[in-house]
Amino acid sequence: MLKPVFKIKIGSETYEPGSQSPVLRLDVDLNMDIPADSFEIILGVDDNTLNIKEGDDAIIELGYEGELKKVFTGSVDNVVPALTTLRVKGLNYASKLLELRVNKVFEKQTAGKIVSDLAKGSGVKEDTVKPGISFPYYVIDDSKNSYEHIKELAGLCGYDIYMTNENKLVFKNYEKKDTHTLEYGVNIIDADYDEDRPMIKSVNVQGESPSSFKGADTSHWLTKRSVDGLSGSGSGVLFTHPALRDKDTAAKVAKAIMDDLQRNLSGTIETVGNADVKLGDTLEVKGMSNSKMNGEFQVRSVEHQMSKSRGFITTIGWRK
Repeated sequence: MLKPVFKIKIGSETYEPGSQSPVLRLDVDLNMDIPADSFEIILGVDDNTLNIKEGDDAIIELGYEGELKKVFTGSVDNVVPALTTLRVKGLNYASKLLELRVNKVFEKQTAGKIVSDLAKGSGVKEDTVKPGISFPYYVIDDSKNSYEHIKELAGLCGYDIYMTNENKLVFKNYEKKDTHTLEYGVNIIDADYDEDRPMIKSVNVQGESPSSFKGADTSHWLTKRSVDGLSGSGSGVLFTHPALRDKDTAAKVAKAIMDDLQRNLSGTIETVGNADVKLGDTLEVKGMSNSKMNGEFQVRSVEHQMSKSRGFITTIGWRK
């Protein structure tokens, strides 16, 4: 049987398993729907752990003897001392996007170019940033932080936004990759699912009207004719955005929003510890008695837990 192991580097100190290890419990939480990934470590108090401070770099690797995988890169955000233990919390570099507020105007730029500019301004490196839709004119203002602006752009394009385990930004649509197979009776400990029944049957997207019949390259105001795009039919929702200035782009946004609303099946699976699973990967589930829980899904969240009482457990959040 393989033995779970870890390697935690905080500042200049490295912690690994052993009889003298101060690590009592470790949690790593990666989630596309939460702005910044995080970790929490419970440590026993000794001369080394008392040196941990806010701002220290943190790298966490998990796995089994002979094979460690990096699951988190970031820094310490909070240190909470108690009588005999120390609780250390940290965030990845998405926190830098949360801290940055700017005022900028972009002309004739794609969503990807705007995202790249915001990432560069915050000091966040890129992994994959796809172009997405083009805007003749797009305003970024300090009423929102950079993460909120990027999240909004992702929604317009039908993209996901998240950080890799190497702390690099991803801004792209889901594509099947790195499939992880889990099977009931083999490596699934527990599972559940949730199926929404959305009442929304259509999405109507409206923008401003300077170029509704003149193409997306212009940003002048020469017509009062409407800019709108429709996806689906029946009872619906109205979505407006001032940066949408031609009918083709409005239609693309309507489809992106409608596609997201139709992804109504989601759930979680608890499995034996698996440090290979990453955000954006593909999960293949087999052997479940409920047929809706079998098939291929997108990995939306990954939580790694390691403790002396439970060992190494990974909980994967998925969406159809």
